[in-house]
Amino acid sequence: MNTNEFDQKNQSEAGMYEGNGQKPTKKGVNKWVLGIGAAVLAVVFFLIGWFAKFYSIDPRMRTLMWMIDTLEKKYYQEVDLDKLYDELYGTAVPDRFSGYMSPEEYKVLLAESQGRSSNFGFALDTSGEIMRISRVVGNSSAERAGIQAGMYLYRFGTSESDLREGDYDDLSEFIRGKGGKDVLFECGYARENARAYTARSEEYLASYCEYRDSAASFRFRGAQSLELKEEGAGLAGLPADTAYIRLYEFEGNAAWEFEQCLLKMTERGRSNLVLDLRYNGGGYLSILQTIASHFVKNADEANPVVATAKYRSGKVTQFRADGNDYALYFKEHSKITVLADENTASASECLIGAMVDYGAISYGDIYLRKTDDGTAHSYGKGVMQSTYVTLQGDAFRLTTAQIFWPNGKTIHGVGVTEGDGANAVEAPLLPEGKDLFLEQVCDRLSAASAL
Repeated sequence: MNTNEFDQKNQSEAGMYEGNGQKPTKKGVNKWVLGIGAAVLAVVFFLIGWFAKFYSIDPRMRTLMWMIDTLEKKYYQEVDLDKLYDELYGTAVPDRFSGYMSPEEYKVLLAESQGRSSNFGFALDTSGEIMRISRVVGNSSAERAGIQAGMYLYRFGTSESDLREGDYDDLSEFIRGKGGKDVLFECGYARENARAYTARSEEYLASYCEYRDSAASFRFRGAQSLELKEEGAGLAGLPADTAYIRLYEFEGNAAWEFEQCLLKMTERGRSNLVLDLRYNGGGYLSILQTIASHFVKNADEANPVVATAKYRSGKVTQFRADGNDYALYFKEHSKITVLADENTASASECLIGAMVDYGAISYGDIYLRKTDDGTAHSYGKGVMQSTYVTLQGDAFRLTTAQIFWPNGKTIHGVGVTEGDGANAVEAPLLPEGKDLFLEQVCDRLSAASAL
């Protein structure tokens, strides 16, 4: 979960004005002397201020500054200061959720938070021997080309005859400078059925939701604005009265997209829902507040609390739903089912908490993937980051608060678990041609609806 807090500082400007070229009178000489005196005083006060600020810094920081200055000036070889500072910034990060961003990186983050991306549109899992597609962004070039999550990436190149193998570093070096140009990625669930897909790194409006039911599938498409368009067959095995919505991240236009999916659900006469939060690492609390407003079933308030942040200072902030419109989309006995895995984190877990605490679902309506160690759980991230920005545009995302569900529960370090009463499903983390996790859930829902 992310909030943005901007440090704003006042700046003053001083002007030095040039004379008109005439011989100065005595009065002019006095002005000239006064001007020199003012300049000297300005320098004196500046030095006093600089030394006061310098000596107010922790002595250890002053020593570090001195060491770096000496290193830069006296070391027998030229020093790569960029690399040095990158390493120092890394040591200043207290946990895996915090981090430093350069001005360029922060600009990219801001653009993505507004739904504007500029890349091929896929993420890679590099933990195995062969790189694997872990996420394909909606409406990206990669998605439109047909690349799917779970595929292995075997080779890449600019043409069929140019395809070559390589690791992540090789791929990163290869695609550098190829913005706006076609690149071939040889992908497949197995080497024998792999083929080349053509994609390009380009600007696009990223989509974070998709809708499916038993009869049709819909995805968001568009260059200037997004529109939910029918694209493909329905989801086999899904009961006829049930819709399926995949929410990938709490980013960009996700809140609006999610509402469009709910409207499509009611338009197509579906009253039950499968909400897929697998591999959803969270995002912005403002988007959570909007999406949660559709699931606060038994809340009496118009804007019920969906999350609470507690800071080290003792400050407490309540995040409230933007509304309370469960009845617009669901009936009293509508069944909502939630899918999650060990990568379901942060705002996703907060949404689950609001759904549980306000009675939209019970733990028995949650399906978790059983991991390799035999446990089933969501990620377990119950902390929030704030972003602090310098005048130069550098940004420091820092964990600043612990997050609690509406009932006061925190899942940090634990997650939602099978021990809470959730169901465990044995299936691969990434699809291998078939989404066995989703198939098993659909089978269970179909069996239950037939009773």
